[in-house]
Amino acid sequence: MSSTGEGFNVAAVPASARSVLSPETQRVYAGAWRDFCIWRTGMGLGSSLPVPAEHVVAHIERLMPAASSSTVKLRLASIALHSNQPGSVSCTAHAAVRAALRRCQRAAEGSIEQAVVTQLACCGEDLAGLRDRAVLLMNHVGGLAPADIAGLDREDLEFRNTEVVVRVRLPNAPVEEPGQPVHLPRRHGDPFCPAVALERWLQRSGILYGAIFQGVTVHGTLDRRLGVVGVRRILQRIETQAAAQAMPTARPLVPATPTPRSSLKVPLSARTAKTKPPVTARRGLSSRPPAR
Repeated sequence: MSSTGEGFNVAAVPASARSVLSPETQRVYAGAWRDFCIWRTGMGLGSSLPVPAEHVVAHIERLMPAASSSTVKLRLASIALHSNQPGSVSCTAHAAVRAALRRCQRAAEGSIEQAVVTQLACCGEDLAGLRDRAVLLMNHVGGLAPADIAGLDREDLEFRNTEVVVRVRLPNAPVEEPGQPVHLPRRHGDPFCPAVALERWLQRSGILYGAIFQGVTVHGTLDRRLGVVGVRRILQRIETQAAAQAMPTARPLVPATPTPRSSLKVPLSARTAKTKPPVTARRGLSSRPPAR
């Protein structure tokens, strides 16, 4: 493949796949595939097919955060259409690719860092708080779905000097089949590093094998494995608490000031005179002068 993208060949795409696409869509996909081939050649990644998942991840990270989520999805659809071999698993279905796509979508939403800061403040330093922090960062920063997080075992982790390799098992995959690797860089001193948060949780909990994320009792002891619903509840609870803390404090209601009474007091005699009709003659007496 040359730098001009000669490795791209529309005829290599199965006719059944091309038949359902309009000519304009084929043209757009062809341009996206050509750009991807040129980028691979420039990076010295070769031209092997199907495309390795790590190449797709590197391409997504190159597009972030300038490209929109729809643009990244278009590039992935083009790669899947032109590179997947019959009978093979799509490179875009790889766990690392799905995680990178989620990170791209969160970056496109904007102000993700501030949202994570607010939500991290809701995670304490106790056992449950360290677990919630690791779950939150692996989802928001690492890009792992709740189902991926719930299915992790200690045997699926490989700690290295500069990264942690998390092997995510696909649903209904055989037990003996290794999971798909997702690489999480280790950045000590970074409060947003999911690998460091995961390492702190494992050290405090003492988990050496089996399920990584487990429930925590009121006495601070470990319980059974968290399922997908349990992981989602943790994320929803943290989000709800963060939203409640971000709401402005309600101002107390100030009672209405009573209208002051007039300082001018009217004498009782004057008020009586106004309401009592004038007496012209006493009862039983004539108004005529008395006879002499």
